[in-house]
Amino acid sequence: MKYSLIIPLLMFLSLPAFSQADRDSGEKTYIVNGTVNDPPRRKDTADAAYDDMVHEWVLKPDGSIEYTYSHKLRLITPYSFSRAYGESFITYNPKWQTLEVLRSVTTMRDGKKVESPFNAYNEVLPRWAAGAAPYLGMKEMVVTHPGVEAGAVIDFAYRLTTKPGMFPGLMDKVTFGARSPIVNMTVRIVVPSDVVLEYGLVRDDVLPEITEEGDTRVFTWRRKDIPITEVEPDQPALHDFLPVLFFTTATKDEMIRHSLQDAGDPNLGPAQAAVDAIMEKESDPVRRVVALQRWVIDRVGRMSGPLDILGFRAMSPAATLQANVGSDLDRAVLLAAMCRAAGVAAEAALFSSDIRNDGMRIEEIPKENGVVEHRISPDPKPDLASLPLYAHPAVLCRNVGEYALLALDPSHEQSGPMPSQYWTKFFVELKEQSESPLRYASPVGGASTVGVTSDWTLGEDLTVKGRSSVSSSGIRSYSLDTDGFKNVVKKALAAAGAGMDVKPGTPEVRASFETVCESEIASSKPLTSVEGLVEFRLPVAPGGITDLHLPMGERMRTTSIVLPGTLREECRLTLHLPGNVRAAAVPETVEFSNTIGSVRSRIQADAHGIEVTRSIEITASKLKGESYPMLLELLQRWMKPSHNTLTLRVQE
Repeated sequence: MKYSLIIPLLMFLSLPAFSQADRDSGEKTYIVNGTVNDPPRRKDTADAAYDDMVHEWVLKPDGSIEYTYSHKLRLITPYSFSRAYGESFITYNPKWQTLEVLRSVTTMRDGKKVESPFNAYNEVLPRWAAGAAPYLGMKEMVVTHPGVEAGAVIDFAYRLTTKPGMFPGLMDKVTFGARSPIVNMTVRIVVPSDVVLEYGLVRDDVLPEITEEGDTRVFTWRRKDIPITEVEPDQPALHDFLPVLFFTTATKDEMIRHSLQDAGDPNLGPAQAAVDAIMEKESDPVRRVVALQRWVIDRVGRMSGPLDILGFRAMSPAATLQANVGSDLDRAVLLAAMCRAAGVAAEAALFSSDIRNDGMRIEEIPKENGVVEHRISPDPKPDLASLPLYAHPAVLCRNVGEYALLALDPSHEQSGPMPSQYWTKFFVELKEQSESPLRYASPVGGASTVGVTSDWTLGEDLTVKGRSSVSSSGIRSYSLDTDGFKNVVKKALAAAGAGMDVKPGTPEVRASFETVCESEIASSKPLTSVEGLVEFRLPVAPGGITDLHLPMGERMRTTSIVLPGTLREECRLTLHLPGNVRAAAVPETVEFSNTIGSVRSRIQADAHGIEVTRSIEITASKLKGESYPMLLELLQRWMKPSHNTLTLRVQE
C-alpha cells in the first residue's frame, strides 16, 4: 500500500530548460464510447523525465498488502541534479508497515553504474510529526542517489508491506502525472479472484486491461507521454486537477467501522467543563458550536500529516484530550462529541476529494464468453468506499439555529458556512447505519458577493468623515464570526483616502447569511497637496479581488487556476467636495465583459462632488489554462490606477 510519495525537491521548484529532442514519443489512440481521443502531448522541454514509472498493489490472501514502486528517471540538464532530483523520500508507519528498498542504482552518462552506499539511507522524523507525541514513531526514509549528472538515469524501487488491519481492505489512489514528463506509466492492482475490486476515475478515460493470473485477477492501466505539469501561481494540488484513479475492496460499512474502531471512549474529561462554560455563556446554538470549534482549534494541537499514514483510524475524544494533539480526523471526532454534549445533533464526517463535474466512472458489463465491456458514466462513482477518496474530515451539525446542515472545519476557523464548492459534492457520516454518500448542499452555495457603500465628506482642511456600509455574503460571509468581520472591515476602510480611523458598529446577519457592518470613518491625517494636486485612494470591499491576490504574471498558463468560488465585488462612493476642491481628471467609463465575467467602473464629477460606481463579476471558479488570459483582461481593467485613486485639485 502506498502511503507516501517519491518527491524530488525539484517538483516544487521545477523550471523547464533545455530541449529533449533526442527522445522519440510514441503515439497512442484511445477509443472510448466510440469516440477517438488524441493522446496527451508531452512537452519537449524539461530538466528530467521519467522513462518509466510503475505502481503495483498486491492484496495477499491473509489481508496484507504489498505496494511496489519503481521509476527510471533520466536527468537532462545540470539544473535537474543541482535541485536535488538525486534524493527520494518514503514516509511510512513502522507500527503497521515494513519498508524494503529494492534497488537504488544510477547509470552515469558513460554507462558506469553506481549503487547507493549504506550511508545513503537515512531515516528521519517527518516534519508534520514533530512536537506531536503520538506520532513520534513515524519514519521518513531519505535515499540519496550518487553519480547524478546530466544524462544519468536513476533506477529506484522500493516495497512497502502493510499488515492486515491498518486499512479495511486494499484501497488507495494514484495520480497520472508529475512535475516532470512521464514517458511510460503503469498501474497494476492484483487481488484474489474471489475479491471484488471497485474503482473510479476522475478526469480521464484510461481503461484497464483485466487478466487472470492463477488464482488472482490483475487490473492494469497504462499511459504514455504524460506531459510535464508546470509549477504556476495559485495552482491546486496535483490530484485536484490531474487524472486520478481511486480503488477499493472494502464496503462503506467496513470503512466506517474501521475508522471508528478506536474512537469508542466518549469521556470528555476536562473538556466537559469547557462545554458547560460555553453553554452558560452562549444561548444561541450556532454561536455555541462555533465557540466549541474554536476551543478545539486553540486548545488541541494539530498533526497536519496525511490520514493514510494513520490508516484513517480516529482516536477517541479521551485519547485526543490526553495527548493534547490529534489529526484532523481525531479533532473532528472530539468536536462532534463536544457538540453532542452541548445538545446539538452532530457527527464526524468524511468529505470526498475534489471530483466536481469533470469526473467519470467506469462500469464493467459482463458479456458472453467472459468478455467484459466498459461503459463510462459522466460522474465518479459516489458510493466508492475508498477512504483516500473521502480524505477531508469535518463535523456535521443538524438543525442548529437556522441551519438545517452546518459543516464545521476541525482544522481551521471559518467565518461562514463551509461551501460545497470548496471541498466536494459528497460526504459520508461516520456513524453506524450511515446512509449512502450524500451530496452536500451548502446554505451559501459557491458564490460570494462583497460590497462597500460610502457617503463621505471632504472638508476644506482636507480631512474626511462619513459613514460606510460593508456587506459580505456567500463564501465570504462572516455570519459565524461577526467579531472577525469588524476587524476586516476596519482594516479595509483604513486604507482609503490618506488613512482612516474606523469605528465599526455591530455587524448584523441578515437573510441568506449576508453580514452587514455600518461604520463611522474619519481621517487619521489630512490629505497631502503636492503642487495643488491630491491623491485619494478609493475604499475596497474586504474579501474581494484584492484579498484573493490573484496572479498577474504571464499571459499564458498551462494548468488550471482554482478560485474559492464565483465572486461579485461592488464599490459605491459619494464624496462631497468643498468649494475649493474639484476633480482634476475624470477617467472614461470602463465597460468590459468576456465569457468568464465582467467589469464596470464609472466615475462622475461636478462642482459639488464625485460619484463612483464600480463592480466586477467572475462567474467561473475553475479556469483552465487557456482561460487565464481572460481572467487577466478582467483584472487589468479592474485595477486600472485611474479607477482606484481619485486625483483632486485644490484651488488657492
